[in-house]
Amino acid sequence: MSRWTRLRWRIRLLGMIDWLLGTHLVEQTTNRWQHELETMQVEINTLQAHLEELDDSRVAILRHLSLSYLQLRQTQSPSNWLHFDPRVPAEESAIDVLTRALVTPHWARWRITCVAADEEDLFVYDIVPDWAALYQDALEYAASLPPGLLDWLGQQTQQE
Repeated sequence: MSRWTRLRWRIRLLGMIDWLLGTHLVEQTTNRWQHELETMQVEINTLQAHLEELDDSRVAILRHLSLSYLQLRQTQSPSNWLHFDPRVPAEESAIDVLTRALVTPHWARWRITCVAADEEDLFVYDIVPDWAALYQDALEYAASLPPGLLDWLGQQTQQE
């Protein structure tokens, strides 16, 4: 007989003894455990809802930071602010962040150009944001945006 089979028989035996003695301990214990499980399920549901809210906030913050970064790039180098060269370490990490923040959720896309290098191909990236969609999304969160970002997005939408 396996250990689990012996344990099941012992639980059944204790249940019969409890029933014969009329103490109802098994029933009370089962009810208490059921109540604890229900309480835990409510807590789990609350935590899952809170986690979803935090994830939505994280995504919005990452998108706002990415747009602020693009705004800064436009200020610093107006001629090629949407152009990224992965040979520059800072731009390589920017490609990764912008991909997560804008490209993956379909707020933008990459235009990839192959540039001939010595022995291997080199690719440079141009980000092509969907300014109208970003502006419409930003209107919902206008109060939480950094100052000037909404106006800047409006200008980009008009220039598109």
